[in-house]
Amino acid sequence: MDKQKLITFTSALSGVVLGTTAMITQLKAEEIKTHPSNSPLEQEFDTTEASQEVQDQYVLEEESTETKNEKESSFVSELDSNASLEEEGQEESIENNEDEIPNEEIQDLKIAGAGANQLLQDGDYTIQSAVDQKYVVDVSGGGKQNGQNIQIYENNDTAAQIWKVRYDQKDGTYSFWNAGSGKVLDVTGALVQSGTNIQQYEWNGTKAQKWILTPTTAGFKITSALHADYVLDLYGGYATNTSNLQLYKSNNTKAQRWNFLHYISKEETLKDLAIKNVKTLVDGDYTISNVTNNYVLSVENGQNKNGANVDLEKNYNFSSQVWRVNHDQNGFITFTNLGTGKVLDVLGAQTNNGNNVQLYSNNGTRAQKWVAIKSGNNYQIVSALDPYILLTNSNMNSTIYGNKGNHASQTWTFIKAESLRTRIDRLASKNKNTISDGYYTIHTNLDPNFVLDVSNASKENGANIQLYTSNNTFAQQFRVLNDNRGYVTIQNINSGKLLTAASAVKNMTNVIQNELNKSSCLDKWILIKNTNGTISIVSAENDAFVLDVTAALGMNGTNIQLYESNGTKAQQFTFKQVANDALWISTNNYLTISQMEHNATLVWNFFKNQGWTPNAVSAILGNMQAESNINPGLWEGREENNLDRGFGLVQWTPATNVINWLIERGYSITSGYGQCAKILDEYQYGGQYYATKEYPLNFYQFVNSKETPEYLALAFLNNYERPYNRNQPQRSVYARNWYNFITKL
Repeated sequence: MDKQKLITFTSALSGVVLGTTAMITQLKAEEIKTHPSNSPLEQEFDTTEASQEVQDQYVLEEESTETKNEKESSFVSELDSNASLEEEGQEESIENNEDEIPNEEIQDLKIAGAGANQLLQDGDYTIQSAVDQKYVVDVSGGGKQNGQNIQIYENNDTAAQIWKVRYDQKDGTYSFWNAGSGKVLDVTGALVQSGTNIQQYEWNGTKAQKWILTPTTAGFKITSALHADYVLDLYGGYATNTSNLQLYKSNNTKAQRWNFLHYISKEETLKDLAIKNVKTLVDGDYTISNVTNNYVLSVENGQNKNGANVDLEKNYNFSSQVWRVNHDQNGFITFTNLGTGKVLDVLGAQTNNGNNVQLYSNNGTRAQKWVAIKSGNNYQIVSALDPYILLTNSNMNSTIYGNKGNHASQTWTFIKAESLRTRIDRLASKNKNTISDGYYTIHTNLDPNFVLDVSNASKENGANIQLYTSNNTFAQQFRVLNDNRGYVTIQNINSGKLLTAASAVKNMTNVIQNELNKSSCLDKWILIKNTNGTISIVSAENDAFVLDVTAALGMNGTNIQLYESNGTKAQQFTFKQVANDALWISTNNYLTISQMEHNATLVWNFFKNQGWTPNAVSAILGNMQAESNINPGLWEGREENNLDRGFGLVQWTPATNVINWLIERGYSITSGYGQCAKILDEYQYGGQYYATKEYPLNFYQFVNSKETPEYLALAFLNNYERPYNRNQPQRSVYARNWYNFITKL
């Protein structure tokens, strides 16, 4: 066999591997230089990591006892005898007994033999399984005695997992000394057969403790010096804690491939990792989505408390779904939740697979520090507790788990988060004045006979909003008012209260009426026109949610809620105008007959919709003509802003009696509809009309009366207006004229 023949290794190990160790040894056979190592075998262990007993053993090895010399001489002679075979193919017979090495084994040993290249430099390493990089060769229980079993175990940064690699220049073999025990990797009983257990044993210099390294694409093959066909093997190829190591016939599987990583402590590894990746992700506000389904990292139920769970949810643009990335001086990231001010935290700082990730107040510990590593166009998020532990999507919950190797569940996308308010402001501006200011009933697209209604016509804060059959009451009439940014308030005419989300916006948040809330947008809305002409009523607190008829039930009493927009009829409404102040002639001047007729028509339409008789309405119009020319903008004596005198359709005195009421309910003080609503309010709740002996009708009897307009005009004069001079028969004349007018409309 040609002694000069070069063996070309076709593969190499690659990359920087995250973990308890930082740098994997890189090898390409074509790059291996043909020179002997200049590094002599070290004479002793670091006294901080090895016992005196181990040092003594190693010194004994260097002293070369007679027994050891005999063994080495025998081993080298075998190599030399094989190397001396002639190039022409002359072969000598070699007996294949268990003490001799076949030709192919001798060839391997020759390549790694005396004077050959040292593929792995002496030093401290962890030996990582190619089956799963988070598992490394480990002395069971960290034991120090002879015969202690060798297994794999998750990297835990202990001495039981650190191996001192020693290269023997004389025979080209390696020995692996455990830093915790000072003992070496050993084939139990030197028995060459598949299944022989691997143990640790004190150094004795036999082939059972010597190994040959061959690089492959998957990692190193570690061949026993006992026989070239038998290698270090992971039992069953299963990478789990305590999986056993054995000798086994070579089969070229990953169970027989190993990576050697220069040992660096977890802390140093993580520091290096953080510094290396400090510019990978720029500080800022982000949504963080998992590539498996693009759901985003969220605080479950938006809870602002320590221990709140962090899960994955559809992106609703909640502030509890936005995370502020901030690097510290060492390059580690803290993820601060914008909605709560608390940070992403590993529960109990425990690194077991599946441990939960939660929200917690910032305490600066490593349980709250992370490193973002680029993975294609996405990222992996490494816990600062352990470089092998990554943030993981576990069935829509956030946990930590050992590195699965670019698995989708551990791959995340960072998207710069636009401020929710900025985005909603833009949406509001885009849809400004979709519905003009005015008074409306709001009908569901499920059945236009049903409208939004304040339960029991309540005027109280917190009264529920429901669906109800249209009945033309003020409990079903709402004033729409656009502000200059495009936001809308929807005010009930009866109560003066605003349509409001009862609490934080989410699915099934109830909708009520309430007073103006200046500290939030719960009572503001964006009206967006749909392609079918209907309107979506969008929450200005979060535009992912819209007004919704619960369970799409078109029936009396069905609750109105907020729900995620889904485009169904239960979320579509039509606005039917019932009043428009722009239709009124309102000025601090006296009106002409035609102008009075115009306003009288509006008054009649308003009260007719409440079921009042034309007799009663014409009586009111007769009094309004005498008081104001049926002009909602007229001040008594035309003394504008004199609050001590009368004002409006019926000249409320002092003027503040009507002005304060109108302002509280969002009306303009010159609003004709607002002033009619004031009269209706007085009818419903009292405070102005009082029956007299001469005209014993109460207000209910009055509005339903079919007495003559003349009689009712005087009843209204005495029971409602109550001027100093009550002898005003002209009002009866006016009432008859208005009766004749409105009954012809």
